[in-house]
Amino acid sequence: MNYPSLVSLREVAPRDGWQKFKTVLPTEVKRELICSMIDYGARELEIGVFSSDPVRGRQYQDLDSLCQMVLPYAAEKGVRVTALVESVEAARRASTLGIRHVDFFLSVSDTFGRGFGSTPVEAFATLEAIASLPDLQVQAALGAVFGCPFGDATPLEKTLAYARRAMELGASSLGLGDSAGMADPIHTERILRGILERFRPEQISLHIHNTEGFGLANCVKAMELGFTRFDVSLAGMGGCPVIPNAKGNIPTEDFVNLLHKMDIDCGIDLDRCTVASLDMSRRIGAPVISSMVGNTLLKQDASPLPC
Repeated sequence: MNYPSLVSLREVAPRDGWQKFKTVLPTEVKRELICSMIDYGARELEIGVFSSDPVRGRQYQDLDSLCQMVLPYAAEKGVRVTALVESVEAARRASTLGIRHVDFFLSVSDTFGRGFGSTPVEAFATLEAIASLPDLQVQAALGAVFGCPFGDATPLEKTLAYARRAMELGASSLGLGDSAGMADPIHTERILRGILERFRPEQISLHIHNTEGFGLANCVKAMELGFTRFDVSLAGMGGCPVIPNAKGNIPTEDFVNLLHKMDIDCGIDLDRCTVASLDMSRRIGAPVISSMVGNTLLKQDASPLPC
């Protein structure tokens, strides 16, 4: 089996990880945690969501200040900072702050999309308007590509139609989301082989949630097919705010550990990444989800048995 020699990981904990965290984190804590992600070797990270929605935007009222703090350090280290935007006005705001790459969400599931207050017609119109803004690239983030938890079908043909339309309207790339973490490797392969009939792997990033624990297996299957761009979340934090009992993306440190064992380069220092994950967990009171951090804690707590 041929695997890629290099994989690109985008750290999405500041957005997907913290978006439904009950405590609104102080701006300085966010800055320190994001800088620790840059220091472990993240070459790309998603800083937050520009949203007027009181639930989805609750954690990100300080994005102007946070961007002013983080973007100069990220630029110094050669790190691309992206953001999720929910409107043309939000995209303009992101651009004004110095963000040059944004994601815009379109759901392949109509039911799921209504949870974000959007119809397909409205979403495509907004995408077109954002794509027309100067000095800004937009990735069309397609949700529920691998299944919808609300019951409506999301067939491959519909995903392909949405993907083609998004690229025609000016999207520079596509993000394929397993928003509910419903996929298994066989289903993942079927969907991705269909995608490859119309698009090149370098046009695609994968946003796979780890709801049933199949995330890494799905990523390995994707790498077998030539895909090399993946979203990850430090400590496995996160979960969609409109999906009940949603879990986060693949834990960054677990995927990095797997890549290291497979001799696949990702540019990330595993030890520093694991330390950053454990530090974030302790500082904000988030549960330990990843295997790497769990194993670290077990080693720290280990004591010799009495003779």
